Order: sequence, then structure tokens, then C-alpha cells
Amino acid sequence: MSERLFHLVLPADWRAADPTAPWAPPSLASEGFLHLSFARQLQGTLEVHFATADEVWLLEVDPDAVAANLALEPSRGGQLFPHLHRALGREEVLGWWRLVRDDNGALSPPELDAPHRDGGGRLEGPPHPSA
Repeated sequence: MSERLFHLVLPADWRAADPTAPWAPPSLASEGFLHLSFARQLQGTLEVHFATADEVWLLEVDPDAVAANLALEPSRGGQLFPHLHRALGREEVLGWWRLVRDDNGALSPPELDAPHRDGGGRLEGPPHPSA
């Protein structure tokens, strides 16, 4: 897949998860997949699903690592969204951004010209309280 993949998560949800296990949000159990977005879909996803959140973490997912379990399926407005039909390995997270509301109350994706990396290396995902 040539497009970059992203997953949005509330920090409290990530922190509550087992840091040694793959990330398995409630949607995996209830819908059978983990929601992902392409960069062009992020603003709409933030507006629809995170309208009241003050902080969201944006995870960049390694498209090659998840390709075998990825499906493009219609969702909001008939758009095709990438859905991962399994849990997300923390080693499959290439990098992450912390998104917070600006002075105008907007929550927006960052500039995505290049992957965000901490110290130039591969992240296992956002920090966990025990880290």
C-alpha cells in the first residue's frame, strides 16, 4: 500500500491497555476491526469521532506490516476506509503525534510531510505510564 495509515486513540484508552500486548480497542471486539484512516480522512475522523476530546494521539501504522489483514471498506459517506482485522502490534507503530486543541478550540492533524519519530528510531507506540 502506498498511502500512509493512521490510527487515532484517546490517551486514557492507550494508557489503560496492557503495554506488553498488541493494541486491541473495543472496536475490534464489537465490529471485528480496528479503525484506520488515510491522511486525507483524518480531519473528518477527528470532527466526527473526537469532537469532545481535548487530546488525541495520532499513531502512524506501518502499511507493509499490516497489509495481510487490511481491508478497504465503505464507511462514513461511502468513503473507503482502511480497517485492520486484528490487533495492532506496538512494533507496527512507526511514530506518533500528540494532538491538542488550539486556542480556537480546533483539533487538527499535524503537518505530515515526514513520519514523526522520537530520536530517529522506531517507536513501540506512545509512552505508557510504566515507561
